[in-house]
This record gives sequence, structure tokens and C-alpha cells, in this order.
Amino acid sequence: MRLLVLTTAVSWTPGVRLAITLGAELAARGDIVTVACLSHGVLERATEATFPRLPVRGITGQGGLTRISSARGIVAALRPDAVLVQSEADALLAAMAIGRHGGVVRRWCVGENADDDRPAALTWRTRLAGSRARLTSWGRDRIAVSWPGPDRRSVRAVTPSSETVPTALWIVPSAEHDERTAVALRAAARLVSRHPFLRIVLLGDLAALQSTRVHAASLGLTAFVQVASIDTLLLADEVDAAAVWVTADGDAGAIATIAAMQRGIPVVVPRALSFSSLVASRITGFVMSDADVSEMVAELARLLSDRREFEAMGEAARARATRLHDWPQFVDNAADVLSLASGTRVPSAAIRPTLTSA
Repeated sequence: MRLLVLTTAVSWTPGVRLAITLGAELAARGDIVTVACLSHGVLERATEATFPRLPVRGITGQGGLTRISSARGIVAALRPDAVLVQSEADALLAAMAIGRHGGVVRRWCVGENADDDRPAALTWRTRLAGSRARLTSWGRDRIAVSWPGPDRRSVRAVTPSSETVPTALWIVPSAEHDERTAVALRAAARLVSRHPFLRIVLLGDLAALQSTRVHAASLGLTAFVQVASIDTLLLADEVDAAAVWVTADGDAGAIATIAAMQRGIPVVVPRALSFSSLVASRITGFVMSDADVSEMVAELARLLSDRREFEAMGEAARARATRLHDWPQFVDNAADVLSLASGTRVPSAAIRPTLTSA
């Protein structure tokens, strides 16, 4: 199968990285995959650096018509069977470029709102895209999200139960400081009074976390707070944390949650987040409301003091992530959706055969 992953995003976000990582996995399994993104932009440089074997084509122009012309040129040269996109605007661009010569699969981002309850929101962009190409929605009813798990060969053997729990709380905040992140910081400040050696690690870009760091300073947490890249979680084989508290919503939060669970770390998520169902409360982590701050502090304090509970919850988290959001199964599902969307059921090297009873 020939596949084009198309995006006009301007930031190397976890959601964008998911689509391109998926493309790289499909290519590794034998499909012909190319990435189309804005020419000379952040994504073009990041994709070339992260996946040097993945061909990248630049979409040129600032206006819509110019980009359509550029995308048509890319499609004419590559002749993809299907195009994978992750936004309504990109779905329209892909549809205008490929026409009836292939399918367009729009993966719905986690928490993305639609104007109605139908399989695809009938906005004018979606109606126009559907009139120009075969448009398929993926992840509209049941979220389509996963992340490559750690290399289990690089993970140390399970440590003895007598060892202490890592004295670190990792927080994955929203792009803009909000009340959910403020709640996490207030809880962290109360935990510090019980565990004075606790490290609080904020995962994200240093500049974007300035407001969060200022709030942490106002709570007296300056000496306890560190800032690290989100890659410290997403790309690590092991995570040195007692829990990961996710306050970011959407793809970024869901991917961080799955990545933490894959690495055997309990996750704390606010109940209001669109993906809170990923966590089984008090089994793989904690799902909390704003009114549960005192209870949450008590739960984390107990977790920090009980290696056996920490290990049990971590193992449950790892098992749940594997069962519900397994990366190989996610790739299989993507390959199947893309093959169907092509209109001719193009064989994909990424679709693994399944055994059936005689």
C-alpha cells in the first residue's frame, strides 16, 4: 500500500508525532510511506531528524489555493492509495488533492469536539471533502490512540519489594497554565510537607511552562521543581517516578497517560479530561475531581510509602495499557482502516494475518 501522511501543523506535538510515528511503523512493516508537511518548517526538520529513512515532501505556499496546488503535485508524483490526516482542514486539503483516486482517513484527535453525533461532523469543510474524495473517520466513536512501548530488553529486572518508591512526582501540564495544573501543584506542595525529599518534575517546554513555574514558586516549591522534556517520558525505557499526574487534555494528555502506564507508573488524571477512562481508579492510578484534593494527597502519600502497592498498581497499569492500547494492534487497525479507505482493499504489508478455527 502507498500511504501519504499529510499535516499542516506547525508544532511537533505528541499528536502530530503519533501520526508520523505510525507512518514510520507502517513503512518498517513494508508499506510505501511518505510524509507531507509545510516546507522548511519545524515538522519537516523534526521528521527528517527523527525518521531519516522516511521520505518527506514539503507543502509550499501560504494560501489555501497555493497549498492545494502543491499537495496535488505531491499526490500526482506519489500516487498514494490513501492519505492519513488529523484535522478537518487537512482532510479538505487531502481530498482536494487526491480526488477519487484514493481515500482520505481522518483520525479524530482525543477530545476533539464535533458539531453533531454522526460519524463525521457535517461542517462545510467535511461536506466539501466528502464530495471530492472517499472520506473515512477513524477514532470518532472510540478513541484511536496508542504509543510505542519501551524496549523491554533494556528494562532492568524487577527490583526487590524492600526497595523504596521513587521520590518523584511527574506532572504533564496543559500548554497554558490552568486550574487543573494549579490543583496538581497545590497537592504537590502538601506532599512536600510529608516527603521533604520529593522531586516535582514538570514535563514540557521550558518557555511554555513559565506561568506554571511562577505558580509553583508562589507555593514555595522552587527548590523542589525541575523541568524536563516530554521525551523524558515518551522515549524512556524506564521512568523514575512514583506517579505521573496528567493535566493536559487531548492527544498530548492521552499519549502521556498511555506512555506512563506502559512503563508501569500509576497515573493521576482529573475526571473532567476526555480520556479519563484510560485509567482504572485505584487499580492503575487515580481518577479525581477537584473536590478530592485532600484525598488525593493522602493516596499519593501512602503510595510513596508502600513499595508493594506501587508495584502492584504499576503492573496493573502496564497490563491495562497492553490490553486496551497495544501499539502493534493500533498499527494493525490503522493499516486495515487505510486499506478499506483506498476503495479497492489494497493489500498492506502492515496487516498481520489472523488465525481462525477450522
